[in-house]
Amino acid sequence: MAESRPGSPHPPLPSATLGRFVAVVTAVVGTSMFGWQVVLIDPAVTRERAVCLAGLAGLPPPIDVRAGTVDAGSAAAVQRCLGTLGADVLRQMLIGLAVLVAVTALVYLAAPWAERRLRGLRRLDRVPGTEALRADLAALVREAGLRRAPTFVVSRSARVSGNTFGTVATRYVRLDLGLVHAHRTAPARFRAVVLHELAHLRNADVDLTRLTVALAWAFPLGVVAPAAVTFLGALRAPDLARNVWRLALFAVVVQVSAWSVLRAREFAADARLGGDDAATARALLDVGLRPTGWRDRLAALFRFHPLARARADELDRPRRLVSARPVEALGAGLAAGIAAPPLVDLLSHLPRPLAGLDPVTGGSQAAGLLLGAPLALVLTGALWRSAWWARRHGGRPVRGAVFGVALVVGLLVGRRLAWSAGYADDRPVWWVELLLSLCAVAGGALLGRWVALGADAWLRRLPRHAEGRAVRRVWAAAALATTVLTAGFLGALLVLDAWFADGDLSMLRLLAAREGHPDRVTVVTLADTLALHVRVLADQAPYLLAAPLAAALFPLVATGATARRALRVGAATGIVAAVALPVVVAGAAVAARDPGLGPAALRGLVEGHTLLPVTLVEATAAVAVVAGPRLSIWHGTLAALTAGVLLAPAVLAAGVLLSCDSGAGCAGPGRAAVARALGHALLVAPVFATLAAALGAAATAALAGLGSGRWPASATAAAVLLGLAAAVVTADGPGSPTVPVDRDSCLVGVWRLAAGRYHAQVATNSVLGRLAGLSTATSVDLTSGATTGFATAYRADGTATDLYDLSVAEGTLNGHTVQRVHRGTQTYRWTARAGRYTQRNVVTTGDLALLRVDGREADVTTVVDDSASAYRCGPGELVIRFDGDDGSWGEETFVRSPA
Repeated sequence: MAESRPGSPHPPLPSATLGRFVAVVTAVVGTSMFGWQVVLIDPAVTRERAVCLAGLAGLPPPIDVRAGTVDAGSAAAVQRCLGTLGADVLRQMLIGLAVLVAVTALVYLAAPWAERRLRGLRRLDRVPGTEALRADLAALVREAGLRRAPTFVVSRSARVSGNTFGTVATRYVRLDLGLVHAHRTAPARFRAVVLHELAHLRNADVDLTRLTVALAWAFPLGVVAPAAVTFLGALRAPDLARNVWRLALFAVVVQVSAWSVLRAREFAADARLGGDDAATARALLDVGLRPTGWRDRLAALFRFHPLARARADELDRPRRLVSARPVEALGAGLAAGIAAPPLVDLLSHLPRPLAGLDPVTGGSQAAGLLLGAPLALVLTGALWRSAWWARRHGGRPVRGAVFGVALVVGLLVGRRLAWSAGYADDRPVWWVELLLSLCAVAGGALLGRWVALGADAWLRRLPRHAEGRAVRRVWAAAALATTVLTAGFLGALLVLDAWFADGDLSMLRLLAAREGHPDRVTVVTLADTLALHVRVLADQAPYLLAAPLAAALFPLVATGATARRALRVGAATGIVAAVALPVVVAGAAVAARDPGLGPAALRGLVEGHTLLPVTLVEATAAVAVVAGPRLSIWHGTLAALTAGVLLAPAVLAAGVLLSCDSGAGCAGPGRAAVARALGHALLVAPVFATLAAALGAAATAALAGLGSGRWPASATAAAVLLGLAAAVVTADGPGSPTVPVDRDSCLVGVWRLAAGRYHAQVATNSVLGRLAGLSTATSVDLTSGATTGFATAYRADGTATDLYDLSVAEGTLNGHTVQRVHRGTQTYRWTARAGRYTQRNVVTTGDLALLRVDGREADVTTVVDDSASAYRCGPGELVIRFDGDDGSWGEETFVRSPA
């Protein structure tokens, strides 16, 4: 038989068939878990739990949003009513997955046997007189590059066609009787058809195909049928109407996704044909060509094989095979969005989904990791294939932004189509969800551009005709980095989606209450929620921030010159700030001892001795990189991290300088201070610097567009930026009218402690009792004055800051001099009305509490709880008194500092 030159070179990267198969698996798994949860639910136990929860109506709420407090008794009662709910949910979902796996495996293993029996297939090597045919087939197997020959079988069909099927153990190629006759009558046609079937084996898509078919059968058999029976058995019209359309929609999504896998494998097999074989295949397709309208294109979505017109176009334009089509990303995102809510629910009920996190946050982050892997495969596969083709054959690769946007849009839509969405009644208000969606879409565009940037940078670093093994190694590293970054992005999106729920106990409402308006959510509340999420991860699970930040730098490893430029910008910014920060703080520490310190100066001191300057410096470095040398956003991240490495020691030095006083010397940084400085400089600040760089890049692009005459895009970008700025400035959003908060205006201003008296009970086994050598329990009285007190700034927005610059309360116990030393700052929410004063949501910075007894000292720093006191306020004097349950009390008299 005639030889033919090979077809279009295939990129040594995952195929589109694999990406679509991953989307099918994700969609089927996501839809099946909640379906079986509905099937296995116990109505009697559910009613019992509902009755139990209804009986708790007379108890106080578990969480008081207005006060920001938790009622332990009510929370325990709710947990008793819920009982084994978590274990039940976990059991139901795992049973559903087990059923799905069992049905899929059964169909996969039984399909080859069924095809051989139903079609009456015979092995070709047992058919007499086929020696020449088998010799030519052996030659074609070698030409196709197969290491192991498949088993050829013959059917009785008169069609000139074939098929490839089988399992991992045995591969079969079916030759219809018409194709066998074509071996003598039309050898070119025979050769093209057989090479096409062997190309399926060369592309390793046989198992993907058969598993896809098995999933397409397993979903109706293992999910749709049991769920439909359950819904019909319930005989409740509202539930039936609410679930039937969703069940039908899921069935359509699964089937369309499955058929897209089967079509993609045909395109990939055609691309293996070359020369005369491709021409023969093209001629065969011309026979079946006919005009196609929109009905034909719509029907093509539900076909196992693509239309002849589509296959002919792929042969004419081989670049289409490696193009990153947004519809592929849309399908993958839709599948992940459908799977996300039940997966989060499943992982949230595990004993410990991720170390250091609460169940909701840990479950969301774990779900992000599990879904990030398939999404990363789709992202890197499509965008790297496009970049590889552009590098090998010329042309421009896909930029990636549209592909990333399509992925996130599918994710957002799928999340609202999930089973749990039909039962949710706490969705975010429309403007909150709109803002979250816009931010997610922007993040998807950045993610797509990042993947495309990495593909272009690394493939340029390799030789133009690098061997497949080298390309695959680099792609594998890129896929790992993309998995980490996508997992972090998706996990944050799922956490914020749960936090933004419009419920009385949602995190958004809690933060709004902390800001003083529990019945109204503003744009500042949303920003505060995002910042809180970053801080929580930095404190509780820093690896969830460190890993994405490290992964984000992966493309920069291949860009030597530009990466060094970003390093220089970050180093210069970090050195200047590191030199200036301790000097500024030292001057502020000296100024703080002035009893007449005005409110503006005190506010500058309090806000200055935080880690806010570090964030501003790193954000400046990142914005300078993207706005000056016009590097990428990720170069801005590198510059911010470089500045952070230099600033972290400066932050610790600033804390030491601020703790210095003439009497007690300087306090060295403790382990907590070191962890917080490093966490902020290397984790928290780079995240916000990256966001600032993204905004800076958008603003720069908008200005450049205005200068080049591209008015529509530039005007749109400028309008979005101005709208976001206006929203932040107004700090308001749609919501309920403002509810008055108890906040006595008399307290607003700056106060310094004039006299403090404290009475405390001292047990023999307490820290102070051991230091003083007590043999019996007693009490101690401590006093503080103007020279050893502290300053407090009460603001009109309901926040306050205590500055313990030189705070010492002193007394005598058992003949020993006792001192209670307090340094650092505390920021909190305050309310005061009719003699009652409360402070809550305390956040400390550099907090340090010491007990000193005759030169010996002990660290007694603890978490500051919410407290309630009595107060009396006049024009120039403020008295606050608090009483403890054990007989201890304290009374502090403040004088107003002149402005």
